[in-house]
Amino acid sequence: ELNHLRIFHEVARQKSFTKASKALRISQPAISKCIKTMEELENTKLFDRSRRGGVNLTPIGKNILNGLQVVDFVESA
Repeated sequence: ELNHLRIFHEVARQKSFTKASKALRISQPAISKCIKTMEELENTKLFDRSRRGGVNLTPIGKNILNGLQVVDFVESA
């Protein structure tokens, strides 16, 4: 779903579920649920979570982000 990808992109950009929720004006639990749903669909983790609340992309998460950036580039050309 397009909204899931938008949320994924913002979490990756902000490196934080909380910051992404503020930027998108979506509750933090809704952000977490969205990412969890994506991870279940892909059957893999997209982010490594730190105890301090920050997140980093896993290698698979990086591949998805790179794919989104390619699509964005093609659409803007």
